[in-house]
Amino acid sequence: MLSFAVFAGVLAVTYSHLCLFSPPQRGTVDGINKAGSADCLLLSGPCGGRPRGSMVTKVTAGQKLRVTFQKNLDHWDHTHGDFKIKIGEETGHLQTLSTIRDNGEPSLYVYSTEVTVPNGLPAQSILQVTYETKNSAAPAVFYQCSDLMVE
Repeated sequence: MLSFAVFAGVLAVTYSHLCLFSPPQRGTVDGINKAGSADCLLLSGPCGGRPRGSMVTKVTAGQKLRVTFQKNLDHWDHTHGDFKIKIGEETGHLQTLSTIRDNGEPSLYVYSTEVTVPNGLPAQSILQVTYETKNSAAPAVFYQCSDLMVE
């Protein structure tokens, strides 16, 4: 019975973790009001394997952009992880715009910050948010992307 409890605990710890609300993430946001949403489980960069979608946010260089995302499932474990907001070409270098420390806020906690869209971006860019857990019992990084059209 103890083995099952440990196994179930490991499944709960490694299931789902980061959703992007604004600008909207690629794909759906089903079940985001419940910790462990499958739409928040993207483990491969840069965008979790999700292709560019039809929902695109138009931005201009120098514009202030509000970024709002959710820690869908907490992975804090005595070490501070980080959320990073990056921007750039999906297949190229992504510039870090902001880093927010994970201080052990609970699952479903919503973060919001303002970033400035830099100059020199390609027309088709992405905004990427990552959750770097720094927790050896969890996946190292979770990903979400939003598609941008830079004018």
